[in-house]
Amino acid sequence: MCISCILLPAEKTITLNMLSTFETLPDEILMIIFQYSGDVNIIFQTFLGLNQRLNNILIDKRLHLLTDFLHINVRDDYYNSKIFQQVSQQLLSLNTAIDEKNLSQILQPLLSFHIQQKYIQLGHELQSSLAKFESIRQQSTNDEILKVDHELQTQFINLKTTPITIEYIQHMKSLVLTKGARLECDDYELCQFNLTKAVNERLLDHINDTETKTSVPINSLIQLFQTLIISNLFLLKNRDYVGNGGCHLQYFVVYTLYRLRCFYYSTYSMPVHMKYYRATVDLCLFVIQAWKQMSENEYYIEQNMFDVLEMVPREINQNVFIQTVQCEIYKIVIDEYIVQANKPWEDYFKYSFRRVFKHLIKNNRLDVIKYICHCFRLQDFFNEPKMIRECVNLMTRNQLERRFLSSIMDDTSLDLVFCKKDLIFILLDKKERKLLEKIFQLSPCLIHQLDEDGNDPLLYICLKVSGCRHRIIEFLIKMGSDLQRRNYQGQSFTDVLQLHRNKKLLRTLFEHEII
Repeated sequence: MCISCILLPAEKTITLNMLSTFETLPDEILMIIFQYSGDVNIIFQTFLGLNQRLNNILIDKRLHLLTDFLHINVRDDYYNSKIFQQVSQQLLSLNTAIDEKNLSQILQPLLSFHIQQKYIQLGHELQSSLAKFESIRQQSTNDEILKVDHELQTQFINLKTTPITIEYIQHMKSLVLTKGARLECDDYELCQFNLTKAVNERLLDHINDTETKTSVPINSLIQLFQTLIISNLFLLKNRDYVGNGGCHLQYFVVYTLYRLRCFYYSTYSMPVHMKYYRATVDLCLFVIQAWKQMSENEYYIEQNMFDVLEMVPREINQNVFIQTVQCEIYKIVIDEYIVQANKPWEDYFKYSFRRVFKHLIKNNRLDVIKYICHCFRLQDFFNEPKMIRECVNLMTRNQLERRFLSSIMDDTSLDLVFCKKDLIFILLDKKERKLLEKIFQLSPCLIHQLDEDGNDPLLYICLKVSGCRHRIIEFLIKMGSDLQRRNYQGQSFTDVLQLHRNKKLLRTLFEHEII
């Protein structure tokens, strides 16, 4: 019987006698038992926290549960890393049972570390492979090049209808990596079979098919796609046509990772084939690295960034692996395409970035916005009052959106996004009393901020805002507004209350004993 049937994380049914008998077994036997007790999460939830000896066995590298959690082989560089040491110490220190949510929180940094390391590793492998490929090709004669290129082209076209085998994949990889064959795919014809179509049909189309039985390991298929990209980086521009237009390879890959389905599927609640999902992650990281090698195509590189950021969903996925993947990918593209670029953007890209930023606001993704803000200064993108007003309008549509804006106000690191000095007059126009109360309580000195006509907030709301305003005026007075201040026209608070437009306001202020 499975040992996890004896001891379940939800109900600790093991007795002291059973535990005592269990612990008489040597470590090596216990490790064997653990290996047959379910997946990593079940094993940890079942046995972690029972006692220190079991904790030590569960974290032992020989049992390799932490690397099993990452679906990789045991690696000393991982186990010796700072993050692995920290997570190991957290797990070792447990003295009570742990539930799935808390376990995921502890293990999540391992996933982030793994994705970051994988991305770096793929970059090194790509550069090395490109150098070797070019060297082989330079040493080949024109006739040899024409011959192997033609053979690779034929094999690739057959990929559309031919059952894939390990031998088939190895042959195509050999043509590229040992003979220097280069694949050319013209994708100006809608019916042309190219790399993007191949990835869609052979990989992404199965992302929701949990019953798919593959004749070859998925990782071998990914290696084939990566090898073909090495043969010709311009294959990244291949498009699969949708309607009157087409999307390049990275768009489809990113779409799958964030939308959790193939581009052509419309159902949102389909299960995800996690083996295919993990393979797609590897391909995505490789594609991002490959795009970087095409420095002469800055438009495509930056457009890829916008594609990724516009895919960020409103809901954060509860699967810790999917959640971490989506987070790390947007961090990578922000780091690579915004921070590392370090160059002025054309107006088109500024416009595109503003569009993306508004998408993040609509989806309440404060985490992504904060990361962008921590990476670089945003004044150049939000120095237009129209842009600020558009964003504020998005965040005051309902109570949920207002809470999001309130969260931004609380975070001083986001002051570069919406300067409080700009915000107050927009909020006064919209008569957002609760948000105004919050912003003035956070920054009381703003009560004396002036607009372009020399109006402080109190004069501004009397002169430039209509409708019911007395509660806001009452608050501004209590906050210490200077009732004697005059604007550039020489008008004071008393003066503006005498204006015909404020006749009703003056009566309301008297009725409520505000003045």
